[in-house]
Amino acid sequence: MAISRRFKRSLIGVALGAVVNFAMPSLLWAQDAPTAPVIASAPALPADSLYALSVPLIDAQGRSFDFQELAGKPLLVTMFYGDCTVACPIIMQNLQRTMAEVKPQVGQLSVLMVSLNPEHDNSASLLHLSQKHQLDEQFFRLAVSIDDGHTRALAAALKIKYRLLENGEISHNTRVVLLDARGQVLAASTQLQATPDPLLVKEIRQALQ
Repeated sequence: MAISRRFKRSLIGVALGAVVNFAMPSLLWAQDAPTAPVIASAPALPADSLYALSVPLIDAQGRSFDFQELAGKPLLVTMFYGDCTVACPIIMQNLQRTMAEVKPQVGQLSVLMVSLNPEHDNSASLLHLSQKHQLDEQFFRLAVSIDDGHTRALAAALKIKYRLLENGEISHNTRVVLLDARGQVLAASTQLQATPDPLLVKEIRQALQ
């Protein structure tokens, strides 16, 4: 009877040892396994952010991007169309002089000009227009939406009203909007003249501080 008990104890010891030996590599592996990185979620945009609007765009260099991707720094944004011979060239000259007066660093402030005419404007025509008016590509970006629906959505968000005329021209109001890094409207100018709007210049300088 005593021999039987010792034998049972030995069997129990062997079994426990096997369990420990089997479990130890798994425990060590679990301790050595790298911890999954914690990915911080992007801060939520304010309710009045224009970057809540997704507008697929193509710029003069043929690069596709979305309006939302411009979040993160102040932005001057307006709308125009390539065949415009009156108001739009004045807007371009106004923005060039505005940027010259503010003198932002590269990457500190950008100007986005989106076409009102996605049926006719494309990367090639926008590039030609940019070169014709000698727009600095470090600051200026001419772009066109992929369709009329997105164009109208962006125009509505910027409070730019327009309509197509029978002669192919587009009747539209002039409005340059200054957005902060989160897409909130800081200021807007409806001035249609080549010289900078002093009030807009003041707001831009404050936004860059």
